[in-house]
Amino acid sequence: MLCMWEYVLGGASLFGLIVGLFSIYNSRAARKLLMEEERLTREMIEKLIGKIDEGFRRMDERFAKMDERFIEVLKEIRRLRSG
Repeated sequence: MLCMWEYVLGGASLFGLIVGLFSIYNSRAARKLLMEEERLTREMIEKLIGKIDEGFRRMDERFAKMDERFIEVLKEIRRLRSG
């Protein structure tokens, strides 16, 4: 009867060892995957911010051109009123 318990405990110990080793491997693989996803997400955010910055720069240029044109129109109106 004691021999049977030795087999049961030995099998359970072996099973526990296998499960423990797999959980260590799985956690390392998951950590590696999460780090890669974090890197990819950071790169995507940086690209998106770059595009947003470029859009703001273009808007600033357009507004500057509009301001110049508006000033020209005001000068022309003043010239026509005074002349």
